[in-house]
Amino acid sequence: MARAASWLVRLGAVLILMCPLFPQAQSDNGSVGAWAMTGMLPGNIGGVERLAVLAGLFAPMLAGTALLAGASLRDGGPAVLRVLTLSFLLVFSFALATLGSLLFCDASTHKVTPSFTLAIALFVGPLVLSGTALSRWMQGGLDRLGGGFDRSALGLLILLHGLFLADCGWGYLLLPVGIPNETVRPLVGAWIGPLGGLLVVAGGVLSRPESRQAVDTAPASG
Repeated sequence: MARAASWLVRLGAVLILMCPLFPQAQSDNGSVGAWAMTGMLPGNIGGVERLAVLAGLFAPMLAGTALLAGASLRDGGPAVLRVLTLSFLLVFSFALATLGSLLFCDASTHKVTPSFTLAIALFVGPLVLSGTALSRWMQGGLDRLGGGFDRSALGLLILLHGLFLADCGWGYLLLPVGIPNETVRPLVGAWIGPLGGLLVVAGGVLSRPESRQAVDTAPASG
């Protein structure tokens, strides 16, 4: 079971790592992906906004690299890798929670908005996951980092990130280019990241130690 869980995490990490390389959305102007978007952003978008967009698009590559390294190395890798993974998890959680809160404020200004459930998950999920990961680290130190929970938490964040992009994220990204968001449709490539996140979560769940029921070994009376 542990071997199967490890391979699930590795497969999911590879999918997450590769997802920005595929076209992910289709509009009347053709298909677009993370790499194509780097050249489509108009010049009137400031440096901070441009950096935020690019960081959001290519965050899965960093997450996939960290997950693949942690699953391939013993005990989640060296301490520096586990600390960097936790740091990335916290920053990514804060970014997604901020995105979720902004979507509530922006819901009345666009025709295409995420579902209420997804918006709630984007806001609440990252806060819960990052808070739990930080609490585990404070209580158990480095020994609690790099395990199945951290991998599952990162997989869930990538799942939420991918669902947002497939749902309406690409519509928002293409608005500054002059493409109406109601004409944007997700492609198969948009589901590679969420699928990878699901596999990582499944691997993290399967890697948990199985609970052992107490067995009464006392001889029966009689």
